[in-house]
Amino acid sequence: MGTWGEGAENQPQLVLSEDGSLGGTDGCNRLFGSWEQHGDVVSFEEVGSTMMACPDVQTWLAGLDSARVYGDTLHVVNASGIEIGTLVRASE
Repeated sequence: MGTWGEGAENQPQLVLSEDGSLGGTDGCNRLFGSWEQHGDVVSFEEVGSTMMACPDVQTWLAGLDSARVYGDTLHVVNASGIEIGTLVRASE
């Protein structure tokens, strides 16, 4: 599925590996877990993160539950079904 977000300092990035594992950062904490894709919907499972406190960093990505892919944009949704942010496919 690839890398979403450019991974600049204090910016979120999500790496969805072909083996179903996920890794990345919410801009502060490291994220890890697994994912599955069904059509244009991506479901995230067993997601965990480190628990560092970082000032001036928006850590919305840590609240991910699922996502939808529209073109080169991943629309991230929380457990309540509310879109909490977007990530653009990173250039390879």
